[in-house]
Amino acid sequence: MSIPYIFESNFEQGTNAEWDTETDTGSLLDFPHYSELSRLQGAPMPYRGAYCMRIKPGDTNDHTLTEGDIDIADAATRYFRWYLYASNDFTATADDVFSIFELQQAGGTVEQTVGMRVTASSNLLEIGVGDGTAPSSYWTFERGKWVCVELLSTISTGGAGAMTLFLDGTQVIALTSLTQAAAVGQGVLGTQLTLATTTGTLYFDCFAMDDARIFPFQKRFPSQINVTKSGHIFVGPGVVDGASLLTTTADNTMVLYDTDTAETTTASSTVANTANSGISGVSGPIFFERGCYAALGGTTPAGIVYLTQSSEKPGVFGPVHYSHAGMRQYGQNRKTRVAE
Repeated sequence: MSIPYIFESNFEQGTNAEWDTETDTGSLLDFPHYSELSRLQGAPMPYRGAYCMRIKPGDTNDHTLTEGDIDIADAATRYFRWYLYASNDFTATADDVFSIFELQQAGGTVEQTVGMRVTASSNLLEIGVGDGTAPSSYWTFERGKWVCVELLSTISTGGAGAMTLFLDGTQVIALTSLTQAAAVGQGVLGTQLTLATTTGTLYFDCFAMDDARIFPFQKRFPSQINVTKSGHIFVGPGVVDGASLLTTTADNTMVLYDTDTAETTTASSTVANTANSGISGVSGPIFFERGCYAALGGTTPAGIVYLTQSSEKPGVFGPVHYSHAGMRQYGQNRKTRVAE
């Protein structure tokens, strides 16, 4: 497994900047901040950090992000992981099968698909995989919770292609002996081929692709967290014991900012800055009034940030908002969103 991943998107910029292109005719795709989600009944907090990707189906248009770094050569295997949340009111008045992730040739021809299906009569929601433009095998998908979706994908023009789907770490579907027409040149995340009668909301977070299985996070809110790119470590007031950057790139740095938004990375919000090269770090405890954002810098950022918090130490004040309920309460108390 490479560090950082071959491709990763945590949506922490609050935009589509991590991806090559966006297609969103009808403007149903966006990247909400946790303070916005906290005010919506039934909406989740981002799985991690302060932002996630949101799609509200309700038309027949595509609402997608496309990335050329998601490429798979013939006879090669890649692994994907993302977190997916379907709102409790996600439903359809007519049976609907639609795509949420496609592996395509560079020219757009679909080779493998992860999709979902809503059965109108039973309101059953399922997720599935298939060779081509539609899934051929499905598994029940639970609404109202973040689910870790993993895909193992082998591309083969010689009949040895494979797709394996995992939900929360458990294998649920395996397809083998698939034949693709050509190598994969891009990945497309988001809804395609939906009916206008399909409504509700889908949320995506923590997307990654690599050359080894990535696996679900062991804990959603751990006391020590590994970060492979810039992002919010926690949102709201808290204390960090210390932070260190492990990297093999000489000009890599890590800066800790006291901010609730990804783009407020100015000198006025800088709390700590590591030295470059090798193993470097800052010692604490360090108090963050609004929340800790860790930014990796350098010409080729390539490292892991180990960030230890004080929340589990007896008698030590820790990140009181580094939890699902705490983030929601903190967001509801915010009168205005911090300017980016």
